[in-house]
Formats: sequence, structure tokens, C-alpha cells
Amino acid sequence: MAVLGRFATSRSLVKDVFSMRFFYIFSFLFLFSGVALAQEHVLSMTSDNFVVGSSNGTLSVMYDNNGVNEVAGWSFGVCNDPAILTVTDVADGAATATIAGGDPPGFNATSYFPEGFTKGVVIDLFGAFTLPPGVGNELNIATYDAIAEGTTDVAMCDEVLGSPPVAVAIVVGGASISPDTVAGSVTVEPIPPTTPFIRGDVNGDDKVNIADGIWLIYELHIGGPASTCPISRDANGDGSVDIADAIFVFEYRFQDGPAPSDPFPGCGQVEDQTADDCVSSFCG
Repeated sequence: MAVLGRFATSRSLVKDVFSMRFFYIFSFLFLFSGVALAQEHVLSMTSDNFVVGSSNGTLSVMYDNNGVNEVAGWSFGVCNDPAILTVTDVADGAATATIAGGDPPGFNATSYFPEGFTKGVVIDLFGAFTLPPGVGNELNIATYDAIAEGTTDVAMCDEVLGSPPVAVAIVVGGASISPDTVAGSVTVEPIPPTTPFIRGDVNGDDKVNIADGIWLIYELHIGGPASTCPISRDANGDGSVDIADAIFVFEYRFQDGPAPSDPFPGCGQVEDQTADDCVSSFCG
């Protein structure tokens, strides 16, 4: 069976190539049954808060092996509410990336579905490498699009996704063990409101004058207080904040230099402004 090396399924082959190869490989591994305490093996998802519309929220799949036996492979499905989240990528975690003597696993399959994803891993097809007992193993990092506000569990799901359905299992010595699982939780929050500001009004007093240039020098070089509206400090509008912005203010006020660009002299916002760009200002 030509499965040496990494195996990465495309979304178009999810229900064909991956399902059958995964089924046959794991059928071979599960020929022998074994008895082990499930609580020795725990698969869990981390939790986090995302912002609606974001496309880079991540959760980790974690594995704790509290027993004494080494692990040869694993499989699982991870399910989410497709009305709130869509998984877009599943990368190897810190443990998986170098698990086979510094290399990724010999068999490493991922399939994507609207309701989540599945993984199937055989660390080494010849049994040369295994995962020793230990806790805090990061198996995967899943990236999600947050498409709607709400709170949802992201949890291991046994024989729900895939054809044939993928089981939640840890492989120890050829035996398939059903681990304990711990769900993660994701809250998708609304986009935070952004605050209007006046460019160059660093101290937030509704004026752009010598005081703003001095404030900026103190903040950047003498440990003075930080502006509550960081984006306002970019007086010359070049996308960075440095001594040139203070000089720009001085030249505008005293040497007939150019005025700041919008938003100026009134309140306004800029394209792609975020909530962190301006927490508070004279404008709001």
C-alpha cells in the first residue's frame, strides 16, 4: 500500500481516498483488542473567544497520556456548529510535527466537513516511533472562520463524520482505546465599535498644537503617559509613530507646514481601523 510519507487529503477527495485508506490502515491496527482505563487517555479541545467575521481564530487539540504505555496512533473527529464556525485549516501541533524522530507522522490524514474535521494518524508505519506517556501534547491546531455571533461547544465526536465514520480512538500496542474527552467552548463576539479621532490630537483636547508634539516626545522617549488613542499619534499619516510625527506637528503650527490628513480638523475614522487603534478620544 503506497502510503509512505505524509498523506494530505484535499476537500474533493474526502469521501473517497482518505476514507478507504484510513479504514484499512486502522482496521489492521485494531486487529487485537485490549483493556485499558479510558481515564488514562484524555483528548481535549482548548477554548477561546473569536470576533465575528474573523478568519484566524485557533483552537488546539490536546492529548494527555497518564498511563505507562506508548501510543502508536490515533483517530478522532472534532465537531462544531456550522451556523457559527467553519474550520478552514488543521495544522500539526507541536507534538505531532516532530513525532517520528523529528519528522511528521508516516500517515497523517485530515478531512474537512461543514460540521468539523477528522484526523487519522499512524506515527510510523514500521513501528519504529511512538508517543511516550506524558501530558500536554498538542496534536493539532485548527483554524476557524467565525461566521455568526453565539456560543458553541467544539468537541470530539465519535463516528459522526466521514464515510466510514471516524472513531475517537487511541492505539496502544495494536489495541483501540476509547479515551475520555473534554469539549472546548467558543464564544463569537460582535465586532467591537471603533472610536473616531482627530489626527495629531495626541492628548485628546480637541486641538492640534505644540502640546501634542511635546506629549508625543515624552511618550516615546521619556516614559510619559501613553495616548488613549494611539492612531492619533501618526500625525504625518505615514503609518508609523516616531519623532517625525512630533516634528510634523511643530512645522504645521509654526512653519506653515502641511496640515494633517483626514481625519482632520474634525472627527473621523480611517479604513480598516480597529477598536484597539483608539480606545478613547475627544470625539468619543
